[in-house]
Amino acid sequence: MEFRNRTISVTNSTLSTLIDELGTECQNVITLIHQLQLSDLSDRQKAEILADFLSAAIHLNVHCGEDFQTLIAEEMAILSDDDEED
Repeated sequence: MEFRNRTISVTNSTLSTLIDELGTECQNVITLIHQLQLSDLSDRQKAEILADFLSAAIHLNVHCGEDFQTLIAEEMAILSDDDEED
């Protein structure tokens, strides 16, 4: 599934960019998982995939930090309650 070229429905452009980047990194993680599921990988190939996986995990951890969470909370705070049932 490709996330590029689709508009993200949030008002904050920074949040939109971060969500787009998060989607790209998640796609990368899925690709790495699929690579690790291949049979007959050499130890060198496994090491390279695992190094990339570690890098992606670190990036995701940093990316999803407090600033990102605050941007999401701010976006949620401006949403209307029109969809709530009484």
